[in-house]
Amino acid sequence: MAYSMSERLVRQRLRDNKGRAYCADCMAKDLGRNPAELKPAMETLVLRERFVAAPCGCRARRWT
Repeated sequence: MAYSMSERLVRQRLRDNKGRAYCADCMAKDLGRNPAELKPAMETLVLRERFVAAPCGCRARRWT
């Protein structure tokens, strides 16, 4: 199964920070990326890796 670089970065960040939820904006800020680049990767990983979508710590919005 081929993974994009964005998916790899997001997957690793989520695994390194178990129990913490991210919105695309916070994830992008932490990784130094564009939120528009990471949001599709995050949505894919919810289905493929069974990560759970939850409210982000910033409470601004949900990560999916």
